[in-house]
Amino acid sequence: MIRYECLELLAGRMTDQLVVTSQSGQRIEWAHLSRHEGNLLVGMMGCAVGVATGLALALPHRKVIALDSDGSVLLSLFNLATLGNLRPKNLVVYVFDNGVYSGSRISYPTATSGNTNLEAVARGAGIVNAHTIRDIADFKQKGIDALAQNELAFFVCKVEESLLHREIPRPDTDLAENKYTFVRYLERTEEKSIPFVGRG
Repeated sequence: MIRYECLELLAGRMTDQLVVTSQSGQRIEWAHLSRHEGNLLVGMMGCAVGVATGLALALPHRKVIALDSDGSVLLSLFNLATLGNLRPKNLVVYVFDNGVYSGSRISYPTATSGNTNLEAVARGAGIVNAHTIRDIADFKQKGIDALAQNELAFFVCKVEESLLHREIPRPDTDLAENKYTFVRYLERTEEKSIPFVGRG
């Protein structure tokens, strides 16, 4: 299964969902596929699940999606324990597990290329609706269907290592601008003022 193909399917279903990405290949691919103002492109590893959980709890009437990677989740496993206890029903997490750290210029194996099973870790943390997806047909069924459900879902998507993200032209906006765009989008769609002061 190729990550980009999964993201293409997701991009075609986006309306007013809020999407949080981690700092890895899927952030670049998602930014290329979706120009939605509800995208928060987090520029750090280990943060997507935590930030998405916070958004889901603060905005229980909005569907929130986290696009993460195996390396990023492994860096912050404490987020799974938090998620397994809070269980926001409006959150769907997709972990694109290629078994390597390929977001940079290296391709070094992660623990999931060995004995570590992220679905088992998630279930052990209390995330009942955790599944491993291994082919695009299963992603179309389980992964896409979860967007319409009112239940926390956690999908470990076993994908091939792809270096496509290294070939995609970088966006003409930076992560700081994306952050401000995202906050203003929330203000507009939630009809609330967010006390968010940037650097002068």
